[in-house]
Amino acid sequence: MLNDVEISAVISAYNEENSVAAVVKTTLDSKIIDEVIVFNDGSTDKTAENLEKFISNPKFTYIEFEKNRGKSFAMIEGVEKASGDIIVFIDADILNFEEKHIKQLIVPLVNKEAGMVIGHPTENKFDEKLNPLQMLAGERALYKIDILPFLEDIRSTQYGIETMLNLYYKSKGKKIKFEYLWGVYHLTKIRKAGLIGSIKNYTVETKQISKTLAANYVLVMMAAKTIFRG
Repeated sequence: MLNDVEISAVISAYNEENSVAAVVKTTLDSKIIDEVIVFNDGSTDKTAENLEKFISNPKFTYIEFEKNRGKSFAMIEGVEKASGDIIVFIDADILNFEEKHIKQLIVPLVNKEAGMVIGHPTENKFDEKLNPLQMLAGERALYKIDILPFLEDIRSTQYGIETMLNLYYKSKGKKIKFEYLWGVYHLTKIRKAGLIGSIKNYTVETKQISKTLAANYVLVMMAAKTIFRG
């Protein structure tokens, strides 16, 4: 059944020199992924240099922004450029990502078990305590046709994009299925940016998510009603 649909992977990277190459290689090597669209979102480290090796791969599309445009902007650009029926969003800062994890995201969708599948990296307890946004995982698969009607609504939500996707699917009564991606884990912000930098990054993300919730009050209420009815 996987052969009946075309699948596009969208990866947005901002200063992920330590992990992006492995994530992209796994995705390109996947037999069920038809194209891999990677955005270098204004990185100032060696992200671009580490992606050069994939340029000749026919499945690989590379787009580089001179300045950081934000996660949601890159993700929506990816949706618009994707030719696949299914879009798989993958974070660039995960480790131990394998082919089996890609199948975990896609198979339930193709089998009509859900309208969107979200994959949760299995982080250790240390990381969980530092990551209050863990449940807003970036690894997710959905049908392109389902999100086309509200692309502009989420283009500028930044780190609120996962929240917006969750609200939208809940408000439409679409089932969301959660898959645990055993063995996969995120590089914590402390490891990437240090203590002060990680606190600053978490603060920015929290503000963007809160802003998304406040700006979409009606959608929040619709999603709540759907949840309570269920």
